Amino acid sequence: MRKRLVVALMGVAAVMLLVFGIPLASFVAKVERERLITALERDAFILAGHAKETLNTSAGSSLPSLQPYIAEHSASKGARVLVTNALGLVVASNDPTLTVGSNFSNRPEVATALTGIPAVGERSSRTLGQRLVFVAVPVFLGDEVLGVVRFSSPQSRIDQEVRDRVLGIVLAGFFTLLVAGALAIPFALGIARPITRLTRRTEKLADGDFSVRADDSSGPPELRELSRSFNVMAGRLGLMVENQKQFAGSVSHQLRTPLTALRLRLEQAQMALGDGSPDAAHAIEASRAETDRLQEMVEQLLALARIEGGTAATVTVDAALIAHSRIEMWDSLASERNVSLTITAPGQALCAGIDGALEQIIDNYIDNALGVAPDDSTIALVVARDASHVSVDVIDEGPGLSEEQRSRAFERFWRGQHTENSPGTGLGLAIVRQLAVASGGTTELLPRSDGQIGLVARVTLTAR
Repeated sequence: MRKRLVVALMGVAAVMLLVFGIPLASFVAKVERERLITALERDAFILAGHAKETLNTSAGSSLPSLQPYIAEHSASKGARVLVTNALGLVVASNDPTLTVGSNFSNRPEVATALTGIPAVGERSSRTLGQRLVFVAVPVFLGDEVLGVVRFSSPQSRIDQEVRDRVLGIVLAGFFTLLVAGALAIPFALGIARPITRLTRRTEKLADGDFSVRADDSSGPPELRELSRSFNVMAGRLGLMVENQKQFAGSVSHQLRTPLTALRLRLEQAQMALGDGSPDAAHAIEASRAETDRLQEMVEQLLALARIEGGTAATVTVDAALIAHSRIEMWDSLASERNVSLTITAPGQALCAGIDGALEQIIDNYIDNALGVAPDDSTIALVVARDASHVSVDVIDEGPGLSEEQRSRAFERFWRGQHTENSPGTGLGLAIVRQLAVASGGTTELLPRSDGQIGLVARVTLTAR
């Protein structure tokens, strides 16, 4: 959990840096490019002010007096600087490849500046074989254009300076991410440790240890409050389960004894009557049957209470092996009723379940299926598994159930129209569902997928 929390915090920091950093880097690149071009334009106008007097007095001649100014304005920028007269002839430059008198009037930026309009932009240079960023400004004396001052720089140099500035932002973001990581680790540990402890205690509670308590003396205030609520819940659950166990034990003792005594008295009464009174004997026999049914109902209610209040841990069981064993156990009884049992199962189907739960579930499904199966029909037991689940289906050819009946079949004491006259208690499927839930699985009743009349009783457990 601590690793996930650290990764989450780092991810949030990275996303925030990307969300804000990318637009910021783009904005900085644009601003930096404009700043560099503006600096060239500013230096060009400053140099034009120095060149005005010289061009006014010495137009067309070499102007060595401009060289110091040219060197001063171009040294820090690395730009190529040239000054032309009104005819576009070079009169001064820091480029050793240029000669005084070279004609630059055919250069677009110089031609534009000679008309009195400053020119700023980019163009390809056939002389240099690369793109140039240029600034050309006119040198005015009143309304007269005395010449042009041009600053130019390779675009690659401008791009490199922009990349350097953006790289600085990227490095700052990277170090920010490292700092965020360094801060996230202790922060995550401070949050994760108490949550991890609470999670472990929750798992113990889920396993049935109702004595477990969470530490509510440390951690963030919200987590301490949650721990206190957990402790109250664990205490109440433990008390409820203990009361339920005590109730089940008391009921078991208080009900079994009088029911057993009642059955013995009915047997004695039947023996005392003998064959002298058939009607009375029939009434006593019916009373004995109802007493047996009542005793079975009490036993199943107590079994259901034990399951609901139990704390049994799940184990790994082989559904395929259990299915084969149940077929062997029920085969002789099914044969007596002219019903065939078949099984389809893989070699092994390991799943999680309470010890003995799957046997009881399958037994209950087969018992119910035998109760409604017509003569010369078949009950199929099908075990299937996939990557995460194991399912066991008991498929009969009986009258089936409607959708409403299937939805209510797992309710306590519910009995379908085909079982109302049977000696059952209506608790079998309720016990099946509780056994499946306690094993971490589910139960359901479905219509047959092949369109035939009948029912599919299914239990689904977690594969292992």
